[in-house]
Amino acid sequence: MAEFRITTEDTDSLDARQLATALAEAQGWPRDQLRVWHNGAREVIVTVDETLLHTSRADPLHEPAHTGSARHDACELIKMHPAAASSLRRVPFELLRAQVDGFLLAGWTPADVLHALSYTRAGVPWEQPAGSTDVEWLRHRLADWRLPEGDIGPSPSQEEAALRVIHRSGLPTGIGRPPEEHQRTGRVARADTVRAAADDARRLIRLNTRTTSDTLQHQMRTGDNIRR
Repeated sequence: MAEFRITTEDTDSLDARQLATALAEAQGWPRDQLRVWHNGAREVIVTVDETLLHTSRADPLHEPAHTGSARHDACELIKMHPAAASSLRRVPFELLRAQVDGFLLAGWTPADVLHALSYTRAGVPWEQPAGSTDVEWLRHRLADWRLPEGDIGPSPSQEEAALRVIHRSGLPTGIGRPPEEHQRTGRVARADTVRAAADDARRLIRLNTRTTSDTLQHQMRTGDNIRR
């Protein structure tokens, strides 16, 4: 266990225990893996499981790429990844980046892009039609993940995160599912119920993840000038 202490002389206006708790939560430490307690000498002691102090290196596949250099590295990762290498072999790198850049600026991770190149929005594996070039095939697959008006939609990881929030908000987990007696007879939920539930979820998701063409152009102009 690791330990740190907060000491204060101003016990009237400063709640050291509350401050310690806030600091611990700001680090993202689970409450069940730390302990906050008074030692009776105007000190608050926080003990933390040492495993929480060892930060693992982020997986670049699942990290957003906002700067120009980060997007360049992300596109290299996508082009060389086994999941897409065969279909991108004859796609020039600059053309690949031109097609993928907008998605990365919209908060997509390389893993999201690889998923979009492997599956349709409905979750069906892509099958390249005979006679299509690799460039045409790349554009076709990415176009499936755009909204009807042409803007980039939420990525798979953004949808999953938003749906977790919706689930925590208390919405019923079986929304859109048929009554129990219908399940026994093999019937499915009514199409209008499923569509309404899906539309409600998408509207909530797009409130926070919608990226329009105008905002993408602005991000492209400024993103290349960001240095980290």
